[in-house]
Amino acid sequence: MKNIGSCCCGGTVIEITDEPALNGICNCNNCKKRTGSAFGISAYFHQDKFQLLKNTTITYEFQGEHGKQVRHFCGKCGTTIFWYVEIFKGLVGVAGGCFTDNPLPLPTFNAMMENQYSWIKFSESMNKPLTAQDVENA
Repeated sequence: MKNIGSCCCGGTVIEITDEPALNGICNCNNCKKRTGSAFGISAYFHQDKFQLLKNTTITYEFQGEHGKQVRHFCGKCGTTIFWYVEIFKGLVGVAGGCFTDNPLPLPTFNAMMENQYSWIKFSESMNKPLTAQDVENA
């Protein structure tokens, strides 16, 4: 599978050459703020299957709930495109919405469900919590 993703202005373009190792919904406050929405769609790919084709990103580093995080967002339009999280070793996180021509498969986990807004209802198959075993197997 080959998939191209980009920011809103097209200044940052990425290429993925595999299915996501992890693909899910995240309800943490960080993802809510990152997306300006009620949750984030986070797809994690093996770093060797990720390529930055066009780069205008600037980075923001911080200590998050899951260790050190480095977020890359477009320096022109501000769109979050990809990030690295300490606990997801060897993986790069990609914002699910940046793939508009070839959408991601159905999410397989729902992280931080305790932070999910009560008015959001997902199908039963999307209500599986992310476990340490999921991360180890990715």
